[in-house]
Amino acid sequence: MSLVTRCPHCATAFKVVADQLRVRNGLVRCGVCNTVFDGRACLVTPGGPVNQAPVPVIEQALPEPAAPVSIPAPPPAPPLPAVLRGRDAMQRDQENPEPRADEDACDEPPWEERQSLGSKDALPEKLSPHQDAAQRAADDGAGRDVFSADGPWSFSAEPRINGPREPGLAEPAEPIEADAVPGERRTRFSSATDSGRTPPEFLDDDRARSRGLGRRLWLLACLLGLLALGLQLAYVYRSAIATSVPALRPVLELACKPLACSVAYTRRLERISIVSSSLRAPQGAALAEGRTSLVLNVVMRNRYDKPQPWPALVLELTDISDTVVARKVLLPQDYLDPAQARGPFGANEEVKLAVPIEVQGINVNGFQLEKFFP
Repeated sequence: MSLVTRCPHCATAFKVVADQLRVRNGLVRCGVCNTVFDGRACLVTPGGPVNQAPVPVIEQALPEPAAPVSIPAPPPAPPLPAVLRGRDAMQRDQENPEPRADEDACDEPPWEERQSLGSKDALPEKLSPHQDAAQRAADDGAGRDVFSADGPWSFSAEPRINGPREPGLAEPAEPIEADAVPGERRTRFSSATDSGRTPPEFLDDDRARSRGLGRRLWLLACLLGLLALGLQLAYVYRSAIATSVPALRPVLELACKPLACSVAYTRRLERISIVSSSLRAPQGAALAEGRTSLVLNVVMRNRYDKPQPWPALVLELTDISDTVVARKVLLPQDYLDPAQARGPFGANEEVKLAVPIEVQGINVNGFQLEKFFP
């Protein structure tokens, strides 16, 4: 069933369908002024033809000017037979110009034709202004402007401009009484936001702007999260990064100072080999009672292509029955000088070590030497 609703802003009436109102929750956009309003609250009784254009409004006649002003001539019409007039008649026309009404409002013949028709008795019966206006409205249709016949007609000295007028310059349309529509109580507003209802997302510019701001904030949060994740990965895998890219080791060591951490070297114990080792007494050394001084000579090589930390050495002394009678753990600072102990075991580097050993009350017949990372 077709219904009729009227825009509260420009008073334009439209035909709508109840299904459309139900799908759109009653919201309607005016095709003339683009105002979104509640179509259900603005329903009117379909008592006549529906205007698809804005309802014509009647402009108030401007007050007559103090001095008569000549009206610009209309566009030239097809040439008509010339009418010769005397100088006195032309002077009278100039002194008392006859104002012309709009072509849509008055269809009277030109002045020259009315003069040539003869006396007043020969004219047909003239309708009253009210009947004449009603007849013209019926001939021109519902879309024409109808002028009020109350009182004498006044004509504006300024030329009238035909065409669409802005809705804000026209008088408000007369209120039309409509039957009550069953449903919730609603108030007519010019927009859905004023009536307390949330408009659709495609009509809400504020929601679109807030969503754009939300997307930018989410993007910034994602970038900060990725940066934090990268820093955590660099902290956990700092040793592997320094081993793969040795140029980054100074930077990582500098960053670890505030965090009280260290950048370790790769440990590959199987790539460190003891090339040779011996344990003997030094030549010319005096032997004290029950005490023996020995020297451990070791040649150690790093066969890995990257630096490694120095390993710790385990020295086990055995007697004549090959039983371990003493064990000694030698840390890097025990068998290296301070300069070597601060650095790593270089890649493909070979070192010769001489470590003094002193034993007491033990008969040493042999030894075993092992390595490990503490």
